[in-house]
Amino acid sequence: MRERGAERSGWVSAAGAFAVLVAMCSLMPIVQGGRWLLTSIVFVVVATAAGSLGRRAGLPTAAAALVALTTVPLVATAVAGGGGGLLLVVPTDVSAQRVLLAFQDAANQIYTDSVPAVDSPALGLLIGASAGVAAVLVDAVVVGLRAPLAGMLVVAALALVPGKALGSGTNGLLLVLVAAVVLLVIAADRRRRGTPSRLPGLAVAGAAAVVLTLAAQVVLPTPFASQAAGGSAPLFGSGVDPLLRLGENLRRGATTPVLTYRTSAADKNVYLRLAVLEDFSGDVWSPNPADGRPLRFSAAPEPAGLTAAALDGEQRTEITPSSDGAVGQRLPLPYPATGVTGVGGADFRWEDRGLTLVRDSASAIGAYSVESAQVDTSAAALRRAPVESPYGDDDSVRLPANRPAIIARTAAAWTRGASTPYDQALAIQNRLRNGEFSYDETTPAEQGYDGDGLDVIATFLRVKAGYCIHYASTMAVMARELGIPSRIVVGYQPGEAQAGTTARLVTSDDLHAWPELFFDGIGWVRFEPTPGQGAVPSYAPLPSASVSASASAAVPSDQASAPTPEQSTAAGDGSNGGDPWAAVGPVLRGGGVALAVVALLALPGLARRSIRRRRLEGGPGAPPGASGAWRELIDSLADLGLPTGAGRSPRAAEQVLAGHLGPGARPREALQRVRAAYERQAYSADPVPIGADDVRTVVAAAAERAGRGRRLMAAVAPRSLLATLTGSRLAFGWATTGERLRSLRRSPGR
Repeated sequence: MRERGAERSGWVSAAGAFAVLVAMCSLMPIVQGGRWLLTSIVFVVVATAAGSLGRRAGLPTAAAALVALTTVPLVATAVAGGGGGLLLVVPTDVSAQRVLLAFQDAANQIYTDSVPAVDSPALGLLIGASAGVAAVLVDAVVVGLRAPLAGMLVVAALALVPGKALGSGTNGLLLVLVAAVVLLVIAADRRRRGTPSRLPGLAVAGAAAVVLTLAAQVVLPTPFASQAAGGSAPLFGSGVDPLLRLGENLRRGATTPVLTYRTSAADKNVYLRLAVLEDFSGDVWSPNPADGRPLRFSAAPEPAGLTAAALDGEQRTEITPSSDGAVGQRLPLPYPATGVTGVGGADFRWEDRGLTLVRDSASAIGAYSVESAQVDTSAAALRRAPVESPYGDDDSVRLPANRPAIIARTAAAWTRGASTPYDQALAIQNRLRNGEFSYDETTPAEQGYDGDGLDVIATFLRVKAGYCIHYASTMAVMARELGIPSRIVVGYQPGEAQAGTTARLVTSDDLHAWPELFFDGIGWVRFEPTPGQGAVPSYAPLPSASVSASASAAVPSDQASAPTPEQSTAAGDGSNGGDPWAAVGPVLRGGGVALAVVALLALPGLARRSIRRRRLEGGPGAPPGASGAWRELIDSLADLGLPTGAGRSPRAAEQVLAGHLGPGARPREALQRVRAAYERQAYSADPVPIGADDVRTVVAAAAERAGRGRRLMAAVAPRSLLATLTGSRLAFGWATTGERLRSLRRSPGR
């Protein structure tokens, strides 16, 4: 048998699914990008539709919920099964293993990542599946059990818990949106039941929901101490964007040893690479995924663009981590690695384009050895080499369409007169290192341009202060502007030589980012644009006689007049770079939040005044004549927390109400006239008019005797508004319950 009202329950299901998706937006400050949200939409829509169709087919609530839950593994197979599922969605052994491996990768990322996490496919799958399960639960409770308020507790938890758990807080605008969609669900449910929704009551309930969630955000304790929030987790984990947290780790201050190494190379300044980042969205550089075969099954991939003519022997590097946990999910390697031994049973997978290794397990890493090729790199060879992008590697040249004009203008000015791509690259590197720019880890964070996006680069070119990620991302983007394939590498600088040994010690202070540019025949070549950091390669010396004076031409006029970091600080207060809005902004934001809270607190009183005016002065939807006046009188005394005699006859209610008016005759006479007019309208075909002044007289007399505290509560939180959502029985039940308790205390023998 089809569930009664099934035709309308679809709208309730849709509203519940929308509420879940809005609440899931609480993850936006915690996870970068938007792919996880698209995945969540797919899971939620499919699961909700399946549950709704199950109920329409006559299934009971529990069975419909089980049908909806079965869609979660089906969608997961379609998303992460790699086409191995039967008909792409039905799990098979192959697809199930891939999905489980994705969930394992997501679990590893949650453990190792820090906020904000990278929007990896594995993490998106886990979030999407969780959203699907939450949507099934909300749909079963709201539609199946007909308990919309209970179902909305799940929505509130989705909105609040992530911010509390990770210490990132919950955006106030999101709370307003969540309150709005909660009201949407309640309104849809009331429509299904055939009960009209009253707008003032819905508005007051929404305001109350926002205030309560804001209070909960402040009062509730953090459920657990998050490694991600605390920064104690390893910097590099599965799917992590290293650039995003590199600055935070450099600013932590504490220096910890990471590893020691010995190398057979003639040049002992070995850079150990952790992650290669080529995919640039314009806002963030994303690390190349581990797309190759496992280490134990294959040799190292061939380095792109490197010919046999450029090879100059091999070198061996012995690496010893300082502790079991010193090496995270990415294995430090020199470039280009040709083989790795000694990593035991750890399950590493190659990242083919960058020749890095990413592991899936969490086992400890001991000493290991790396064989790598030595490349004969010279300025003459680089000057002759073309710069076509590696085959199939379009990410290395791609740039977003909308870019700040200052980047292209500056790149053109700095490389004016440079005749080859190598000379252009050298001009950019040397211009960044020549003293005009300063190495500064704190200014970007203080002035709000800490990161690696296009807007950050534009600000960096004006302020001229930053650290390695700013220099590396600036050079990489400028190279792409000039048609040179580029990427960013994150890893460790060569470290410090240990006295009396051939070893070098690498610490957390050696974390570094640098650009690599592609030259056909030689492959990916490191440059070092960060002043005072790293080792400048011999093929890119400072200063370079091969770069003409015009290659160091002055920057465009808007650049030349840009203030230096010292000038910016002097112009302001030392913390806002001379920008007055940087100081005023927090004040305006704080004032805006305060005004929003005040507005929300005032909303119930304003809604109540609107109802009072409509009842006493007439208007659309107002009860006719004396019935509106009588209802307003009852509601006004209920707002004061006084017994109203609700549910009794008009004459019996009059006796209860008269007890709150004092000894004066005028309020009692006004009450009598209102009651008589109400009875006349209810029971006679010849009603009599009633004046609004009589209602105001009665209410004023009752308010005077009720006291200042009750008058304040009636103005700020009028309880009669609950009747618009719950009906008058529950709304007035508070006063009725209090009246019964008082009568029990007055009864003899008790």
